Amino acid sequence: MPAKRILIIDDDIELCEELIDLLTDQGYFAESCHDPVEGESFIRAGGFDIILLDFRMPLIGGLEILKKLKADNIKKRIFIFSGRPSVEKELKESGLTETISGVIAKPIDFNTFLNKIKES
Repeated sequence: MPAKRILIIDDDIELCEELIDLLTDQGYFAESCHDPVEGESFIRAGGFDIILLDFRMPLIGGLEILKKLKADNIKKRIFIFSGRPSVEKELKESGLTETISGVIAKPIDFNTFLNKIKES
């Protein structure tokens, strides 16, 4: 079975590099995008099994991207990154809870993170 392909959309370049190294060491194919608009295009183009999406980014945030994907009925395994404790409440209020596979809290606990990826 080929390695899962993972797309990381986050404006934190250093975090993306850390996650790519971690995921690659675990046998996954990982790629990152720091521009949320370009990241949304990558999601729509397909080819990725799992999307790791930052909740807060300049220009367009993860919440806005999720709303567009839901409206267009695009279903992917998406995990949201966030350092905000209210993110789950905001997702619920926006009707987007079912759109995601889970929330990954920042700062990231790498063991918990890898377990969520393995379970996906």
